[in-house]
Amino acid sequence: MSGSGTYREEELLSEYGHEFAEYLYHTPSEFERQGGLWVIRSGRNLAKPNYEVGPKVIECFSVHAVVSGSILFDYGEGTVHLNQGDLFCLYPGLRYSYRITAGEKQLRLYWLACQGSHAEPLFARIGFSREEPYVRDRWLPSHESEMDRIHELLRTEGGSRYEVQLLSRMYRVFDALGAAPTEASSSSTIADWLARAILYMDTHYTEGIDVADAVKVAGVHRSRFYQACSRQLGISPMQYLIKLRMEKSCELLVDGQLNMQAVALSVGYPDIYAFSRAFSKYYGMAPSHYQAAFGD
Repeated sequence: MSGSGTYREEELLSEYGHEFAEYLYHTPSEFERQGGLWVIRSGRNLAKPNYEVGPKVIECFSVHAVVSGSILFDYGEGTVHLNQGDLFCLYPGLRYSYRITAGEKQLRLYWLACQGSHAEPLFARIGFSREEPYVRDRWLPSHESEMDRIHELLRTEGGSRYEVQLLSRMYRVFDALGAAPTEASSSSTIADWLARAILYMDTHYTEGIDVADAVKVAGVHRSRFYQACSRQLGISPMQYLIKLRMEKSCELLVDGQLNMQAVALSVGYPDIYAFSRAFSKYYGMAPSHYQAAFGD
């Protein structure tokens, strides 16, 4: 677990029978209970292969994010397979259970449980309902940062500003989840972020960028970026970056003004060996053979 670098402050995760997890519990003050929303508990985990919760019911509202991996979520009379980026909601009194998908090796979850008169309306704004308590492709890396700030407050609760800060952070999380892009977004909105990311790759492909950098520019979940980019370009984002580098390298090889090492560095590869392997795999011949055949 420590080698993955997945969690910040990873040492705060404790080992349990079916997971490594951090559970943070909160007892709301009278001031908090006078408002419309307050925290009951929050946390995060890294599941073991035998991970399973329930069947059970709870007496509060709880939103769970599948940060990585996949689960099977049983709710009421339904069952749904949820993947990285999906959210599910536990409603008060609604019987539920969930478990890691068979063969899954890296299931991570974040959760936030709350009560108050604003809880159910806020969950509805995200897209949850008692009949369909889940939404697809909603969790973004920025949401993890917002949740981490809530966790920091829960670990060190106290002080005159604590209650207001915690309340503010909770509403920020719900606002972010409710405003996140969905598959129902307009085509013009999709075109904006996708065009921005493709332009980024077109502009910076020689600088050693990778797909993760383009995902950050797009501002959407990695899986959504892959799907939209592949539909638009006809190839995956990684294949598109390779295509740009290979086409440019051919121009430079034919031009003949740079040696092989300079060509490699000019198209974003760290050395001639990495470039030669990529070129040979892409064109079926070594770059030196290509230059001999097509160069001046």
